[in-house]
Amino acid sequence: MVKISEIGPGKLSLHREPVRDRVERRSPEFAQRLKSAVLEVNNNQHIADDSVEAVIEGRLGIHEGMMALGKASTSLKVLAQVRNKAMTAYNEVMRMQV
Repeated sequence: MVKISEIGPGKLSLHREPVRDRVERRSPEFAQRLKSAVLEVNNNQHIADDSVEAVIEGRLGIHEGMMALGKASTSLKVLAQVRNKAMTAYNEVMRMQV
């Protein structure tokens, strides 16, 4: 008769690659996308600030300045909604019973 050995902590995964390596491989893509989105929103805010100054100084028309402000406002609202959705998903996962 063959003796059944203990199941160790590393033998339960169906993947040959450790979980840590899989997470490290996937994380940079998500992190890079998130970082680039935040940088883009920040850049839009700076452009909007510069356009307000340019409108005040008369170097830029009011319509172009308002368009820059609208773009900055919209991008900030979208980023806030993405954050809210991510937090909602995180809270749902944390409430799951295992």
